[in-house]
Amino acid sequence: MAYSSMHSTSGELFDAGTKGSTVFQRAVHWVRERMELRRAERELNHMSDAELSDIGLTRGEIRNAVRRGY
Repeated sequence: MAYSSMHSTSGELFDAGTKGSTVFQRAVHWVRERMELRRAERELNHMSDAELSDIGLTRGEIRNAVRRGY
């Protein structure tokens, strides 16, 4: 699980960096990315406090760890 390596493109649905894609392709990519972020958060939330401690997280840090990589 490499949650910290996930790069969120929040708010970049119509960013210039996605020039070669259609609006539909960017929307699909955006939805898929959100689904993956929710899955990662759900997996971490199902871990015990001891398991989270082993990887250096507390329950309150899960969202930032998944969304921002820290």
